[in-house]
Amino acid sequence: MRTVLMTLACIAAVAGSVQPASAKSPDEKIAYTVKVSSKVYGNSQATRQIASGQTDDYTWKTTPPGGAAALPSQCAAGHDWPVDENGALLRQTRVRLAPVVDAANTANIQLSFDALSPQASAPKQGSSTANADPKACPAVSTTSEVVRFALPLNNKPKTITLKDGTQLTISAKS
Repeated sequence: MRTVLMTLACIAAVAGSVQPASAKSPDEKIAYTVKVSSKVYGNSQATRQIASGQTDDYTWKTTPPGGAAALPSQCAAGHDWPVDENGALLRQTRVRLAPVVDAANTANIQLSFDALSPQASAPKQGSSTANADPKACPAVSTTSEVVRFALPLNNKPKTITLKDGTQLTISAKS
């Protein structure tokens, strides 16, 4: 009886360590496409190869509508705001994707979205108005949100709408 139990325990241990044929290897990279559509933060898209359990940052820096906003030096202190080569404030969108693929070929994803953009009323780089304070810091819109969702690896897009109305469309294929 003891031999039978030990044999069954060994079989169960080996069976538990074998991956099903459809499971992805932890090193196999999956192509994830992230598309951002936002009135405030702009439209961007990129595709990256990410292995299960890894993270990747999709970052876009663009000039806001109407041009880059002036960013006086006292405003930049303490902020990690994106600026162009002339020191003008840019619009930035950052998506961090952290997928874990299960045996059913579904990516369980944690997505972090962070964005900032000078508001339309921000003073533009090189502009000068009689009433504008040249040392005034620009008004900036920011948002940050984390969402978790499941995504099959079948290249069919999934659209997520964030609290501020930004839409993220994500697809994945192996």
